[in-house]
Amino acid sequence: MRAILSLSVLATLTACNPPKDSKVNEQWNERNNPVLMMAYDNEFVTQFDALPLSGRPEKMPWSDHYWPTYHGGLTYRWNSAKTKLLDQKVQASSDRVFAGQLDNNPELQKLRSEVMGYTPYTKEQLAALSERERTRLIDTLSPAEKYDIYRGDFKYSTVNEERKRTNIFSTLRDKPEYKADAKIPTWFGICHSWAPATILFNEPGPVNLKSKDGFQVPMAASDVKALLSHMLDKDPSQARVDRFLAERCNNDISEATIDTLMELFVPLQIGNKELISKQVNLLFDSEKLDTQTMLVAASFMYAFYSDQATAAAEYQKLFENLRRNTGRNSALSLAYLESQKNFADAGTPVGTNLETIRSNIVKAVEKPACNDTNAGAFHLVIANVMGIQKQSFGIDATRDYEVWNQAAASYESSVVKEFKGDEISSDAAPGTVRELQIRTRFRYTTEENPARDPFGDDVSLQRYHVQLGDNYIGSDGRRFKALDYKIELDRAGNIIGGTWLSKVRPDFLWGTGNAFFSKEFGEIEDIYYQSLQR
Repeated sequence: MRAILSLSVLATLTACNPPKDSKVNEQWNERNNPVLMMAYDNEFVTQFDALPLSGRPEKMPWSDHYWPTYHGGLTYRWNSAKTKLLDQKVQASSDRVFAGQLDNNPELQKLRSEVMGYTPYTKEQLAALSERERTRLIDTLSPAEKYDIYRGDFKYSTVNEERKRTNIFSTLRDKPEYKADAKIPTWFGICHSWAPATILFNEPGPVNLKSKDGFQVPMAASDVKALLSHMLDKDPSQARVDRFLAERCNNDISEATIDTLMELFVPLQIGNKELISKQVNLLFDSEKLDTQTMLVAASFMYAFYSDQATAAAEYQKLFENLRRNTGRNSALSLAYLESQKNFADAGTPVGTNLETIRSNIVKAVEKPACNDTNAGAFHLVIANVMGIQKQSFGIDATRDYEVWNQAAASYESSVVKEFKGDEISSDAAPGTVRELQIRTRFRYTTEENPARDPFGDDVSLQRYHVQLGDNYIGSDGRRFKALDYKIELDRAGNIIGGTWLSKVRPDFLWGTGNAFFSKEFGEIEDIYYQSLQR
């Protein structure tokens, strides 16, 4: 008999905790409880043998652009010749990390301003062109411009809103708003609204529209997708996300970041207060660690004070200063209390051993929020939501401080190995009588450059849906990516826990709510439904 959690059980949950008789019990913390991802009108199967080993959504999510903030969001003229030239210049830039924003090449900066700081065309300028010239010109404009022209809005309210939202002018050197220290990370965008859009809406195609002023406005498929994402991003009444599993990791967990962090410890000398203070200040300049993690890392630096009492007094000053700047923060207070033990051996070779400190730093950076989603909960979600319910859901595909929201597209799982008796992991969930090592080939939507035509056809997934996980070589010699993990089963075969083996894995999962076209976005509704008539 398969074990299930029904809708009536979900209604009895308090603070997201399962009832005492639930088969999905507290072998994972409350933030990783798979019940959080249960669809409202479906049962939730927990018995491994009753779960399908493969599945995909009935409506396959589509891939497209995430409209990066450093491009100006929807104001980006992706189809213009100058934009394509800029892309080539950025590829050769000395600043690849921020896509040329920090490059001092005047030719590059001039081109950036022309592409992203343009002045939109007036109604009179467009009207002066022949219909053929005008249509060809509009075809090269940004989604925001096309939308405003279609509505007859020559104040370009969408363009102006997007420029304000992205603060793009702060990076353009010929603009009054330019700030010398401004830089926009390239991973910033609207994937948080693109991902639910790809789940909730059918993939649009290109459509030729007639504006309120009688102008032909050719909309590419990617332009329509951009407007759907824009609507979900801008409209607060939209229930984009209604379920959330696991915690967000705000740390860069790469070896490079650990190496950079450890370099700050090398100059430290026992008892040198000025040097310790200097290195702590450099530590807090990091943009790749959250405040709590930096506080814990600093505690190991305080082990270089001559004695524990001095370290404790100085560490308290640091904490109080941080609390003044951040306000009441229970997570910061807890980190402070727990990390005081890190300088218990201050001033001694034991307390200042760099090899030991590095090991502890790695643990601090890879904190629980950077180690979930729980592997057992993950398998329950993919097998129930995609395998049984035939629905998609959102994931953060990167387990670090960057967030790349994507839509789940398919999975194929296989049992690699079974463990019983003494072979079961010592830290397995209480009640575990069997462990299974699972290998899952999990596919999700990926970012693509904007295009005129649709990307997906609901069948061909190889190109536009990519695999998540570590690299492997198959028996045929081909490379592939997959997620490896162990799941823990109780005597009845229910999944009660799990452990990741893969280093690469999703950070958190979330379910989408409903989307609707409010009166404010009636024109986008009209554009969308016209784009489906193909």
